[in-house]
Amino acid sequence: MPPKAQPKAYILPLKTHKLTVFLTASLSDKISSIKEDALTALKAPVLSAPNPHAEFAMNVDETADWTVPTVTSVKDFELCRAIKERGRPTGKYETLEDDMQVRNCLTNWEALYVQFRDSDGELLPVQVSTPSVLDEEDEEAELAAARKGKRKAPPEGE
Repeated sequence: MPPKAQPKAYILPLKTHKLTVFLTASLSDKISSIKEDALTALKAPVLSAPNPHAEFAMNVDETADWTVPTVTSVKDFELCRAIKERGRPTGKYETLEDDMQVRNCLTNWEALYVQFRDSDGELLPVQVSTPSVLDEEDEEAELAAARKGKRKAPPEGE
């Protein structure tokens, strides 16, 4: 079977706070181009519009900590990616330079994170909430299954 062909465009989830936006980028695009797309998404009126179906919506915190900051230009934020060890995020992020090409620094479906600037121009820490894919009950069952059969055999009586 021939190797899988490289996609012509990447799908990049852009995450901040409790918001995820999906962006597309060609392999030859620069990070500055993705920042322009991110700016358009972060300025979209839907971000500040009230939910017309609030009774069906999930229960979310409406505190100021989890409100996406208002941006006016690409200078108000930076894009970064998670630094991973053994495939798991470490909670640290690497800022992407505007002149980097997508093919050289990202992979398809790699999440990008928004790091906003404060009023002094200093970068704020990345703030993102990643919900668990599994329910709490499923996590407990999965952990129990992972431990099953891992105990040391009891010593045999002589």
